[in-house]
Amino acid sequence: MSKFNYNKAVIRLQEIVEDMESNELDIEKISKLVKESSALLKACKKALTSTETEINNVLSQMNEPSE
Repeated sequence: MSKFNYNKAVIRLQEIVEDMESNELDIEKISKLVKESSALLKACKKALTSTETEINNVLSQMNEPSE
């Protein structure tokens, strides 16, 4: 399994949107793209949530009084 790459996922989502906007897809292809985009969106959300948590932890540590 390859490591998730947020930027590549966003690019792929943009490609999916362009494909779907072309109105040249059959129903099977649309179904496949919807499933793929759903998985990509979930992975992106997970990455963003994880990054937000990490940033909040760092900021919390910065705000702690030093001894």
